[in-house]
Amino acid sequence: MKADRARAAKRPSVSTLTIHLYVAFAVAALAVLAVWRRPERRITLYVVTLQIALGIVLMLQGTKVPWYHPALAVLGWIGYMAANAIARRDPASRNALIVSAVSSLLILVAYYAGIEAVKHGYTGA
Repeated sequence: MKADRARAAKRPSVSTLTIHLYVAFAVAALAVLAVWRRPERRITLYVVTLQIALGIVLMLQGTKVPWYHPALAVLGWIGYMAANAIARRDPASRNALIVSAVSSLLILVAYYAGIEAVKHGYTGA
């Protein structure tokens, strides 16, 4: 009985992968709903940065993912950074919206690839 309690105490109640998946839901929602204006795009950028950091931690822990999952996420992140820079230089430009839309598409494809990876057993050791 005591050994079971000790083992349960050492085991984390929520894994890093679970947190990564929950943040992925928020990223997907933000990618669709919140990137069309500069303040919301900035919030999305912060959440995507957190998501990428969690993904790096997972990969360092040995979780395997298809190569295109992190590549698409990083490309989407770069796109949001570029959209913020474009909007700062020329607030009236529609280019920031176009770059945001393409970045959101990349993020959503990365989200789908990550969900499919988990479904197919890419959960690490």
